[in-house]
Amino acid sequence: MDKEFFCRSADIVAKELLGKILIRRIGNKELNGRIVETEAYFDEKDPASRACKNGDLKETMKMKAGTILVYGVHNNWLVNFVTGNYGEASAVLIRAIEPLNFNGKTKGPGLLTKAFFIDKKFHRQSLLGNNELWIEENIENKKNNLEIVESFRIGVRKDLENPLRFYIKDNKWISRK
Repeated sequence: MDKEFFCRSADIVAKELLGKILIRRIGNKELNGRIVETEAYFDEKDPASRACKNGDLKETMKMKAGTILVYGVHNNWLVNFVTGNYGEASAVLIRAIEPLNFNGKTKGPGLLTKAFFIDKKFHRQSLLGNNELWIEENIENKKNNLEIVESFRIGVRKDLENPLRFYIKDNKWISRK
């Protein structure tokens, strides 16, 4: 994926990440997982966004598109990718991945970061040109049209009016039905 892919609205990027392959290289081994569930987050007007609070997460959400944002919730790391224009807060949370070449629990944002060994060391790194974590196109997506379901975000007390959670219909790896 290139910078232009991420230089768009978080909801568009969140939908278009579905089906793509997240790759994590650890030494000589690569873990491959198909992205099956995402959520979009925006600026301080989004009541569920980390941009509502001042500090590092808000500032990271304003960085260059393609920047990796990692933060902790309930003793779990969550991985996001910054989207949109520099200086405007927005990001996509990766909620679930379908393991392709390994066995692991990846039905949820905390589980997938454990399975992929993603931690705070990736925070503020660029996803673009990264040799330990990156995204590739999935040729299978072009053959099979993905049916995408939209719903409201999970675990959010106050949400925006439009649904910002996206997942591949009938995929058994999504975090919740």
